[in-house]
Amino acid sequence: MQPEVTSGAAALVLNGSGVSRYRQAEFTARFGWQKSQLYLAYTRSRAEGDLNDFSNYLSNFPTPLLRPNFYASLPADLPNRFLAWGHVTLPHKMQFLPTVEYRNGFPYSRYDVLGNYSGTPNSRDTRFPNLFSLDARIMKDIQVNPKYTLRFSVSGMNLTNHFNALAVHSNIADPQVGTFFGTYPRRFRADFDVIF
Repeated sequence: MQPEVTSGAAALVLNGSGVSRYRQAEFTARFGWQKSQLYLAYTRSRAEGDLNDFSNYLSNFPTPLLRPNFYASLPADLPNRFLAWGHVTLPHKMQFLPTVEYRNGFPYSRYDVLGNYSGTPNSRDTRFPNLFSLDARIMKDIQVNPKYTLRFSVSGMNLTNHFNALAVHSNIADPQVGTFFGTYPRRFRADFDVIF
């Protein structure tokens, strides 16, 4: 979508000339022993394209803010991502399910007070910090009868309490420009399920 002058009047013109490209290479390995399995995956990817995508302008605002189009990294670009997950059988019919994720942070753009891009949007210099998350679940099934099983479990999310930023001050007029904030702290959850 581009702002243009058509027949002497300003107009927002939607055309089909936009381009985006996503490339990915993924390596996955599985390790198994007894009744346990562990999976490891590494993904190397690149997402780039035109930033003036029409889907970015669906909102509650009567007039969308249209910036000059850029062909740059897309907001979901993740060059490197490592993921490990699996299930480990423990004594007393208990199971341990760990998940570890480490990846680059998403790119973001800096803006001036009028909402225009300041510098190159989504550049290598403007990325969220790398994300690290260690989650785990331990559970035990208790067979009540041939039809019903009770499952008790405790889950822990972000067990290392790593700061995984959710937002950033991206306005260059903000005294805290470039400061990351918001995170999901370490938390626990207990579950009880009836399986039949």
